[in-house]
Amino acid sequence: MKTLGVIANLDKPGADEALRDLVRYARSLEVSLVFDPECHAVLPEVETLEVEAFPGRVEAALTLGGDGTLLGAVRRMGHRPVPLLGVNLGKLGFLTGVTARELEAAVSALVSGETVASPRRLMECEFQGKRELALNDVVMSWGNSSHIAHLEVSVNDQEITTYTCDGLIIASPTGSTGHSLSAGGPVLVPESDARVICPICPHAMTVRPVVLPADVTIRVRVCDHSKSLVLACDGQLFDEVAPGGEVRVCASDVTVDLLHLPGYRYWDVLREKLHWRGSAVSAGGS
Repeated sequence: MKTLGVIANLDKPGADEALRDLVRYARSLEVSLVFDPECHAVLPEVETLEVEAFPGRVEAALTLGGDGTLLGAVRRMGHRPVPLLGVNLGKLGFLTGVTARELEAAVSALVSGETVASPRRLMECEFQGKRELALNDVVMSWGNSSHIAHLEVSVNDQEITTYTCDGLIIASPTGSTGHSLSAGGPVLVPESDARVICPICPHAMTVRPVVLPADVTIRVRVCDHSKSLVLACDGQLFDEVAPGGEVRVCASDVTVDLLHLPGYRYWDVLREKLHWRGSAVSAGGS
């Protein structure tokens, strides 16, 4: 790869230094960089281009920030996202597995073609004729009232149930370690072609998350006697759904390759991020 795009969250500590280091590494490897216009505040001399125009201009892009920075890059590139390698300048970062200390190794791996690609299929959310793509999740929650919501959910026009809850999450495998996980949903490995329907604080002990094939069509109708809910895709406000409104979620034909350094192992990342340490048993004890 000889031309790379760069998107950075300048609010993250260390972003300025990481950008300057990136320019140095790229020059030493004779790589061309094209930056999100926001980077002009730190690097006024570099070439910039709107992220929406990255497809067709760059071969891959680096995001410097957190998972939100990477998700924002996918959203802005729309139906033609270039491969993305996320550099984590924050704390958790499930999608951004490269640290700032590994930035030089990341650039070298991109140039040499040694990165490992993990293809992720996006979801499409439709409401009142408007469509939005989501890599992580589609969430219906809260709204302008603390009252409970009543949501009729069906899959391929077959009724599942009517949830009485605070909201609902429809997550991809990529998003299963996000909001869905905190709401009690399962972890889905990235290779699984599946979806999770995860109610938020359901008002029945028997209600549990449901795992479905990715190619189903999920419809969520807000009951007439329910409160309105806010609809968000990958954490970004899409619309407000009033009683009687229906949201449709299905698989998109858009995929994005998330890039990792050689030697990347999903379970290693999961153990580290979720602090899965197991329990040590002494040789003489039980």
